[in-house]
Amino acid sequence: MKKTFRYLLLLGALTGFASCLDEVPYGTYSNETFYNTEADAESALMYAYVPINYIDYCGRFLFFLSDVPTNQYKSYGKADESPLFQWDITPTSDEAIYFFKSAYVSLARTNSVLENVSRMTSISAMARNRILGEAHFLRAFNHFMLVINYGSVPIRSKTVSTVSDSYKDFAPIEKIYGFIIGELEEAIGLLPVNKVQGRADKVAAQALLARVYLYLASSKASGAPGYDWVADADDMYALAAQYASDVLEGQTVYRLDPDLGNVYDVDHQADGVEHIFMTSMNREASGMEGTYSQLPQMFAIQTGNIVYISSSLAGGGEVMKFMNYESGFQVMRVDNEFRDTYDDADLRKQLMVTTIYNEDGSVLATYDPSNLTSSDNVKNKFFYPFCRKYTDPKSNSNRTSANLYLIRFAEVALTYAEAAGPTEEGYKWVNEVRKRAGLGALPEGLSVADFREAVIQERIKELAFEGHGIYELRRLNRADERHITNKAFKPTYAYFYPAPQREMDLNPPAITDLIPTHHETIVQ
Repeated sequence: MKKTFRYLLLLGALTGFASCLDEVPYGTYSNETFYNTEADAESALMYAYVPINYIDYCGRFLFFLSDVPTNQYKSYGKADESPLFQWDITPTSDEAIYFFKSAYVSLARTNSVLENVSRMTSISAMARNRILGEAHFLRAFNHFMLVINYGSVPIRSKTVSTVSDSYKDFAPIEKIYGFIIGELEEAIGLLPVNKVQGRADKVAAQALLARVYLYLASSKASGAPGYDWVADADDMYALAAQYASDVLEGQTVYRLDPDLGNVYDVDHQADGVEHIFMTSMNREASGMEGTYSQLPQMFAIQTGNIVYISSSLAGGGEVMKFMNYESGFQVMRVDNEFRDTYDDADLRKQLMVTTIYNEDGSVLATYDPSNLTSSDNVKNKFFYPFCRKYTDPKSNSNRTSANLYLIRFAEVALTYAEAAGPTEEGYKWVNEVRKRAGLGALPEGLSVADFREAVIQERIKELAFEGHGIYELRRLNRADERHITNKAFKPTYAYFYPAPQREMDLNPPAITDLIPTHHETIVQ
């Protein structure tokens, strides 16, 4: 067998479990000293969730890998920009290495939960099913994050208990998707609808499965590299619509929030009806970043003082703190021309801030492209419109509760519309999203191709700065110079980022593993 992940997965086998989400465990565990009570099982599950919040994973690097390489972000020639602003990624890049590693850390912990909780006798059937269901979801989520980033990767479905267990081949892409689908079907069968921030439930599993099928359908239909093995795009679209419909019509806990501003209100992340699955970082948490968030600093401009923005997306009126902290990292730099692609009536355009205020509500500065060379000490920091999707007016200094929205109801609505096409229900759901943004309905009578393109444009605008960008371009076969126009696009890793160099050295995958040329249908 080829060698891979020995150093990483043995780490997962040797590390102890925390009793809550923000603890860092030390020492060792065994089946004799752990997995004795329901509390042990819950603790182990929480420990499997923790890596999703890591800086190296969904806490920060997801932005670098997903959105920064697209037209959503722009290099303005200033310091402190990610190399991905210029598509500078190699097998030794931090983003490629640590995103990959964090997903497998979560998988190592998740596999331990699945293998041990299923054998426990001191736990209720209800608790066992819920914990196992969440673990199956996590196993699917991590593998999906890996396959859409790297293509061929090893499937990890067992814990590492011996050295020989650490050897694992890179699997073909179709095998990975078959595994993901099976895990999500298992999760759906085990999980109830149970909304808890930072955790998955039945609706999250249905929503992710809808996304998976949409990815397969559109990748096949567009001829995206790596997906020629998908048997039939229409079948995949039908399955995407089916699982999305289960979310939209089959439950009453989640729905489209009628107030767009409320979706991004940090105080309504736990109870917000829109949020199906998101990270779980809190300004009062102890420990390192990852227990708390610094996402607002990533976007905020650096004026040396607290930045005030309008409390309303309509602008003017009352103002609020962007965060209760004077410092901003100013590294997630929104492209002003991308903002200009939004209709002026679109409230989502106002999620990219162009006016900042004094505490009394008077205007301090307005964004203008000429600010880049301004002699004014505030204006020359305001050289891009910054995203307000991640704000925390009550932040604890640099510690914030701003989280990443991994699955939202609006995304599922648009998944359904794209998959279903120009049917009555397809029009209904895309128009609901448009209505909330302040826009009118799409024209009636669109062809399937024109309707799907209109929905895709809604997805770009609705999900901007939320970790979807490059994956949308990849599934639509648009990761190219025609669609990435504001940076030095490099085609080498347009469709699959490189696995870490160490893994490639230990186990170099064949090119046919990365981009399959044979045809094999997914087993349903």
